[in-house]
Amino acid sequence: MDLETVLRDLGLNPREVRDLAPVRRGEASRLYRLKIGGKPHILKCFGEKDPLEPKAYDLLRELRVPTLPVPNSTPYALLLEDLEASLLWRLADERDVESRDVGKAVAEWYQYLHVAGRSLVRRGAPDWLEWEWNILTPEAILRMGTVLEMEENPVWRFAAQYLEALRSRARQLPMTLNYNDFHWTNLALSRQPPLRAIVFDYHLLGIGLAWSDCRNVLSSLGPAAREAFLDAYGPTHAEERILDEPLSVLHSLQVATNRPTIPRWAMACVEKARSGSLLTALERAVALLGGSGEKWDQAAPGPNVLTQGRDTPTLRNPIAS
Repeated sequence: MDLETVLRDLGLNPREVRDLAPVRRGEASRLYRLKIGGKPHILKCFGEKDPLEPKAYDLLRELRVPTLPVPNSTPYALLLEDLEASLLWRLADERDVESRDVGKAVAEWYQYLHVAGRSLVRRGAPDWLEWEWNILTPEAILRMGTVLEMEENPVWRFAAQYLEALRSRARQLPMTLNYNDFHWTNLALSRQPPLRAIVFDYHLLGIGLAWSDCRNVLSSLGPAAREAFLDAYGPTHAEERILDEPLSVLHSLQVATNRPTIPRWAMACVEKARSGSLLTALERAVALLGGSGEKWDQAAPGPNVLTQGRDTPTLRNPIAS
């Protein structure tokens, strides 16, 4: 769609738009800086047929989760406040993620997201919100060993065998909205005290366990900010952490092994598979399933070899939401 049509659909007269300039061009979106009535804005246009982010902004505003101001939007474009000129908000920088105050403010935003998300999931989340772990398959897990040249590592067959049982166990825990992609480049901070935070760019918004989101945030915060985040966010479910530890690594490895080369961010996960810590985490998660009738058949030829005795208990959620 041409830019003039995008502007008209946003209710703008292209002749009244000034200083229109490209900021960034990606595979899925284009970013422009422009002025309307002398006021700077950011225009984000999407090339996908049915982009997720405009729907995500609408949903979050409906749920009263704080977002950046959106003067107008269409199903394929967003008109946003330019943070460089905002009197209320500023873009975070790399130093901010070392701050205790920032860790606390980020935790407060995630509390808004997760409380609203639990209510949404109980009512019924829209179909376009996906769970990251749903892309995992036994076949893809076995392929990881081949791509990483670790075929003899027992972790792949063990993970493939228990994947669906672990995923089913996780589904019994309280689900919520997951942001999934925290980084300081997606963070806005208030210019005036008390410090507030808004995380933006919602193209990966989905559903999942609250701890999965918290773990994602903590990996990008400095030590003091991490401590403050955990203090402000409050208690998390131990079972969520146990299930997330291996399944999140497997998800990262599936994404990484589908690329032409293994990205740098995935090397820590590769090392977890090589060192045996991924297998240990899987064994800890499988122990949650209980029942002496479940066992790993190491002699079986392929994935999904889960033998269950008659006394295998029905899985249930032992943790109150």
